[in-house]
Amino acid sequence: MSNKIENKALRQYVYEHIRDLLNNGDLPVGEKINKIELCNQFNVSQTPVNDALNKLVGEGYLDEIPRKGYFVREVNLEELALLFEIRAGIEGIAIRLCCERATDAELQELIHTFDEFDEPFDEEKLRMFLKSDKRFHRLLIKYSRNPKLQEILDSRGFISRTYERGLMKSQEQSLNEHKVIITALANRDKDTATSAIVNHLLSSRDYIMSQILKTK
Repeated sequence: MSNKIENKALRQYVYEHIRDLLNNGDLPVGEKINKIELCNQFNVSQTPVNDALNKLVGEGYLDEIPRKGYFVREVNLEELALLFEIRAGIEGIAIRLCCERATDAELQELIHTFDEFDEPFDEEKLRMFLKSDKRFHRLLIKYSRNPKLQEILDSRGFISRTYERGLMKSQEQSLNEHKVIITALANRDKDTATSAIVNHLLSSRDYIMSQILKTK
């Protein structure tokens, strides 16, 4: 019985860590998965790695191509639009809870996330902005203190996968939208914060939809 528990824990450990590599962008879109390298990294046999990769195929992270292997899957525009809709729903709830539950120190951390950014953006500043943007949205989930929200986002990569193509709007628009969100957070204004973050995420969805229409 203990061996079964240990094997199950090992499979879960390997799965979660490969998923984290994908969510953090350490395994780029289109890249072939090196199973031997993963086995060496986690000091395990191929069995838990294969189990993890098959599970990640089912969750949409990877593609399995017969006789070629596993590849990091790129989401298409239609899927990307749906992911932003899902994020709008989840983060709308999260920011409301964040206004209720975050400590003053945690709110200050969120409020000052974008202090170093102003216009115009060069390439390096854009890279740093994207990193700060992703961190800001993850902290909202963390400070909502609802572990189920975190679990939902991590299990499907709803946040990380929406960054695969970079920003879906201008840097200036994104920064200004974040300023509205931050002002509402500073005031613990739940209604305004919820509306602001939903509009922020759905505006990215709207941009994607406009690009889809252009291709038809």
